[in-house]
Amino acid sequence: MRTLTVCNFTTVDGVYEDDDHDIASLFEHWHPDYRGADSFDFHTTALMRASDTLLLSGKRSTLGNLGYWAGVRGDPDATRIRREFAELIRTMEKVVVSDTITAADLAPYENVRIVPVAESRAEVARLKAQEGRGILILLGRVLWNDLMHAGLVDELHLVTFPLIGGGGVRLFDGRPPVALRLLGTHVWEESGNVLMRWRVDPAPAGS
Repeated sequence: MRTLTVCNFTTVDGVYEDDDHDIASLFEHWHPDYRGADSFDFHTTALMRASDTLLLSGKRSTLGNLGYWAGVRGDPDATRIRREFAELIRTMEKVVVSDTITAADLAPYENVRIVPVAESRAEVARLKAQEGRGILILLGRVLWNDLMHAGLVDELHLVTFPLIGGGGVRLFDGRPPVALRLLGTHVWEESGNVLMRWRVDPAPAGS
């Protein structure tokens, strides 16, 4: 049985992205002491190393991320950890949940296949039943919210950045029927980032 882990960046007030579906504006008030810190890159890369499958969703998010990391591979100024992440995302299995992405859209990328939205829960359950290492979701808020409602998420890693969004898209859609048990926390002083790792269990009956 494989474990499905969700990892997401969030602001102190629980914002996932701004109203234009971007995160750049959230960093306008980033403290200068933290600029250049790459602790989040190290954490997500460690999760990638421990996973065999990356789940992606949404046309804008999927193509934007695949294109961005393809560019990092050829960037001589990219850090070592970002180059490693870019190589991992190139080589690992990628499952894209989408009704709008086409094979032509994904032609430049390796080891990627498309699953229709209506089949996503069944496909994730099938992947989890296989032997192998972890299944990982980075970004993909709509997908992982749905999978939490379906009881298919095992761990939730929320990395809080020292930022206040003040508005934008919130992390959660509604209230999934889950109970969270804390697995651990970590503070990266060089970035001000705080990790909370949660085990995601079914909510107790009658709660």
